[in-house]
Amino acid sequence: MTTPTHLAPPDISLRAMLRLAGPIFIANIAIIGSGTIDTIMGGQLGREHLAAIALGISATISVLMGLVGILQGLSPVAGHHFGARKFGDIGIDAGQSLWLVLCFSMIGVPLLMATDFWIELGGASGEVARMASQYMFWTALALPGSMAARVYISLNAAVSRPRVTMYVSLAMLALKVPLNAVFMYGFLGCPAMGGAGAGVSFFVLTYLSLIAYWVIWRRDPYYRAMHAPGFVMPEAKRLWNLLKIGVPMGLCTFFEVSSFTLMAIFVSRLGPTIISAHQIVANLTSMCYMIPLSIGIATSVLISQSLGARWPGVAYACLKRTLRVMVTIAVIVSVALYLFRDAVVWLYTGEAQVHDLATALLLFGCLYHVFDALQSVSGFALRGYRVTFAPMIIFGVMLWGVGLGLGYQFAFGAEWAGGPYGVYGFWGSTSVGLLLTGVSLTAMAIWVGRQFAKDDRHTPEEIASASGLKL
Repeated sequence: MTTPTHLAPPDISLRAMLRLAGPIFIANIAIIGSGTIDTIMGGQLGREHLAAIALGISATISVLMGLVGILQGLSPVAGHHFGARKFGDIGIDAGQSLWLVLCFSMIGVPLLMATDFWIELGGASGEVARMASQYMFWTALALPGSMAARVYISLNAAVSRPRVTMYVSLAMLALKVPLNAVFMYGFLGCPAMGGAGAGVSFFVLTYLSLIAYWVIWRRDPYYRAMHAPGFVMPEAKRLWNLLKIGVPMGLCTFFEVSSFTLMAIFVSRLGPTIISAHQIVANLTSMCYMIPLSIGIATSVLISQSLGARWPGVAYACLKRTLRVMVTIAVIVSVALYLFRDAVVWLYTGEAQVHDLATALLLFGCLYHVFDALQSVSGFALRGYRVTFAPMIIFGVMLWGVGLGLGYQFAFGAEWAGGPYGVYGFWGSTSVGLLLTGVSLTAMAIWVGRQFAKDDRHTPEEIASASGLKL
C-alpha cells in the first residue's frame, strides 16, 4: 500500500482527547479495581490474608509489568502505522509481539514460580507465606495470557478503539467479586482458599479476557484491514524495531511499578499491620494515578498518529494542551484525596490501627500526585515521539535510586539522620523521587516536542487550524 502524499492529522481537541482517554480510564479503573476488590475482600478476612495478597500482587506486578512494558512498544509503532494509513503493517507487528509473548513467558513464568525467593524477600512466614505462595502459583500460570491480552490492549489504544478494552475490562470486573467469593470463601463446593483464592480468580479472568480480545480482533469489521495476510512468522527487522522501542519502555515501566511493589515486599518485614496499611494507600494512590495514566496513553496515541501523518506541529500542540489540563485535574484530585482520606480508608479496613497508619501515609500521596501526573503524561508523550532511552535513565535514577534506594536506607537505617523511620522512610523518599521525575520528564518532553515541531513543513496557520480551532 502506498502512503498518501497529504494526510489529515488526528483531532487533538479536548473533546477528542477525552473521547479517547475516557474509555482508557474506565478500562484502567476496572483493571485496578480488580486489585481493589482483592484488597477489600482480603481485608475483611483479616490482616494475614491482606498481607498475603499484598505480597502476591507485588511479586506478580514486578514480573508482569516489566515484560508488558516491552510489549507496549507496539503502541507507538501501530499508532504511527495508523496515522500513515499503513493498516496491513499493524497486524504484522501485532503478530511479532505475540512471538515476543512466547519468549517472555519462558522468562516470567519460572521467575514468578520461584515463590521461595519472593517469600524470603518479603520476610513472610506461616499462613501469610503459604497463601502468598499459592497466589503466585496461579498468577504465574496466568502470565502468558495476561501478556497476550496486553498486545490487544495496546492495539486497541493505538487505532483509536479503546472502547473494546473498556467493555472487556468491565465485564471481567463484574465477574471478579463472584469468582473471588467462590475461591476465597469456598462457595459452590470449592475449598475456601482465603487470600490465595484471589490468585485463582485472576487466572480464570485473564484467559477469559484474552479469548474476548481475540474474538473481537478476528470478527469485528473495523479491524479487517489491519489483519496480516496470513500466518505471521518472526521477522528480525520488525522484532528489533519493537524491542528497540519497547525495552527502554519496559525498563521505565519496571522502575516505576517495582519502586512500589518492591517497597511493599520490603515493608512486609515490618509486620501485617504495616503492610496492610501500605497496601491500602498503594491501592488508593494507584486509583488516582489512573487519570494521568489514561490521559498519558491518549496523548501518546495522538502524538504518534500526528507524526505518522507528518504533522509534528500538531503533536507539540497536543502535548502542551494535555500538560495544562493534567495539572488542573491533578490539583483537584489531590485536594479531594486530602479532604476525604479518613472516610475512604474506612472502606478498606475495620481495624483502627491499620486505618490510622493508612490515613497518615496517604498524606504523602496527596503531596506527590501532581508530579506523578506530570511524569506520566510526559513519559507517554515521549513514547509517542519514540524517545525512550533517556526517560529510562531518569526513571532508574529517580525512582530506584532516590525512591527505593534511599527509602530502604531511611526505613531500616539512617541513624545519622535520626532513623530508622520504618514505612515513613519509604513513602517520603518515593515522594521526592516522583517530584524529581515529574520535573525532569516534563522539561524533556517540552524540549523534544519543540525540536520535532521545527521540522513541520506546514504553515503556522495550517497547524493552528488543525490543532487550535477544534476546541
